[in-house]
Amino acid sequence: MSDKLYYSDGYLRETEATVIAVGDRGIKLDCTVFYPEAGGQPGDRGFFGDFRIVDTVKDDDGEPLHIIDGDKPAVGTKALLSLDWDHRYAYMKAHSAQHLLSAILFRHGIGTVSVHLGESFISIESDADSIDEDVLLSVEDEANEAIRDGRRIEQREMSHEDAEALHMRRSIKVSGPVKVVFIDGLDAVACGGVHVRSTCEIGEIQHFGSEKIRGHVRTMWKCADLSVAYRRGNRRIVSELSALLSAEPDGIVEAAEKLSSENAELRRSVKNMGKKAAFLEYSLRKMSSKPGEATIFMTDLDISFFDEVLGEDDEDVLFVVDGNGRFMFHGAEEGFRTLKAGLSAYSIRGGGRGRFFRGSASGDVHSMIKEAGVLLNG
Repeated sequence: MSDKLYYSDGYLRETEATVIAVGDRGIKLDCTVFYPEAGGQPGDRGFFGDFRIVDTVKDDDGEPLHIIDGDKPAVGTKALLSLDWDHRYAYMKAHSAQHLLSAILFRHGIGTVSVHLGESFISIESDADSIDEDVLLSVEDEANEAIRDGRRIEQREMSHEDAEALHMRRSIKVSGPVKVVFIDGLDAVACGGVHVRSTCEIGEIQHFGSEKIRGHVRTMWKCADLSVAYRRGNRRIVSELSALLSAEPDGIVEAAEKLSSENAELRRSVKNMGKKAAFLEYSLRKMSSKPGEATIFMTDLDISFFDEVLGEDDEDVLFVVDGNGRFMFHGAEEGFRTLKAGLSAYSIRGGGRGRFFRGSASGDVHSMIKEAGVLLNG
């Protein structure tokens, strides 16, 4: 059994350790400062001498198993075990931030179902089916106030009976002695993870989104350095948009809405002109065709402009291809099957319904147009 030093001191970064077992997945040590993945918190990584540890998990007996990249050391090997401290400390802050957020959510009548401490944000799945945005912003404000207060965070091992007597916000999931994490004046919850000593180490917290999952609201948060980066990134975006739109920061939305409206109007104008151009081009091509012949040609127009040239009940046959090899076929389905079979060398792909078919082709499109004329007009 490993001596789990992270329980007694979460800030211990290294220790001498000896390999006591080697398996297919990793190694076990007589003592360790590496926290194994659990409770939504990723496992630690770092080095055992020159051996790189890429992850730490629990084995079937719940003991820390250190996953080695490459060859493993032999049983009896003794070396310095050292944490990737930046990685560990970031998750200590994130884990502590999650406790703080769950405690404040609970004060608003919202329980925590599950949590995930990701590389870029914290997610907390609540037991609520809806949460007003103002409530989440209030939770953010209260969390940052607790951070500024620098409330003490500590872990104590207690008997199961004493822990139960605290009437914590979350039920105890283990039997026997319990490790309880306290945030002074705010929270007490059973947890075997690693945490910072004070809320002030978290730095700051931001709510940035929520979503529905399994009938619950899952809230998303950024803390510490990730929150700072998010805040500064948003400030940069606002500054760049302000310059692009020639608007003050508080006028960006109005300027963007105006631009969107102008763009929509422009798109409508282009579409109308495109339809007219498509109808004119089709009419001119049709005039040069013999009565009863299919109208077949290439165009520089977007293929979508030909959608309304012919109607569903129109008996005319049209095969038009644009410069990107996209086509539109209007005619009987039997004619389309004939076209696909006869032009198989051009890898025609697509389909449709009624008398409209759409797709794409490859190869020499000019030759394909000529072959299509032979196939459809005989």
